[in-house]
Amino acid sequence: MSEPEITRQHLEAFLEICERRSIQAAARASGRSRATYGRLLAELEAAFDGVELLRRAPGQRSGTPTAAGEELAQRARLLLRHWEQWIVSARDALVLRRRSVRVGALAGTLDLISEILVELRAADPTLPLYVVEYPDDELLAGVLGGRVDLGFGTLDPGGVPSRLVFHAIGELPWVVVIPADESARWPAVVELADLDGEAIVVTRVGPARDALERAFAEHPERPLHLHVAVEVGSMPRVVEAVARGFGVAIVSHFRAAFLPPGVEIRPLRGGPPPIRAGAFSRQGDALEGASAELLERARRRFAALLARRPAEPRG
Repeated sequence: MSEPEITRQHLEAFLEICERRSIQAAARASGRSRATYGRLLAELEAAFDGVELLRRAPGQRSGTPTAAGEELAQRARLLLRHWEQWIVSARDALVLRRRSVRVGALAGTLDLISEILVELRAADPTLPLYVVEYPDDELLAGVLGGRVDLGFGTLDPGGVPSRLVFHAIGELPWVVVIPADESARWPAVVELADLDGEAIVVTRVGPARDALERAFAEHPERPLHLHVAVEVGSMPRVVEAVARGFGVAIVSHFRAAFLPPGVEIRPLRGGPPPIRAGAFSRQGDALEGASAELLERARRRFAALLARRPAEPRG
């Protein structure tokens, strides 16, 4: 048999009885029936193993809280005061949540939105902002789990996972990143076949890695050898490894806007199909306010960055 459940109504009714020293007086003040107060008091006493909370002399309508009743009344007042404080803080938190920006991004796509987030915060210094950088294989879980509202990344060729919505930003054509000191040995436009057997830096997992493996294996002339020299966790780390001399890499044209010293890029011909960049949200979650503005600004910034021509080879 389950124990009687104590609700806020039980505690509030008991405090009203204690304040007026009478079930009848509490009922008269609130407009509820004496039977209701009598039932709530009886249920409350039953919930505490039948302890007597209100003592009345025979034939008297008024009563006095017992020692146990006084103890319960003191604790009930404290609990209800905390409850009211919790309601206020929860209401404030939900208001902030509605206008907050909670964003997840792959390391490579964080470059796309970082300046935009700074701009949004500058326009509204009180804007609640929460940003998480995710590895490729954790971004979607962060969105599905409700930890972030928008997850900026790339769409897997398998399509949009269930319970998610994909907001397209644009397509990512490919370029080749080479060490600057090897510039002379690379043509102005690199064919995918030129990379057969070359030491290549790749991401460990993700759509970009999958696209490269398929492009090498399914080359129309013959299968090419994808010689993986270094595996790293993100596109920025790929470019950094090339700058350190570990090999060459195939990256998105978008990444060309954030090149460090020591590398150059070449257009790539015959490479993988473009990957679609965008942001994921949960089905049924409406994007509004600053989140919707962030997405729209990201689209415009992506288009502007992609419109830049790749750097010309040196020499």
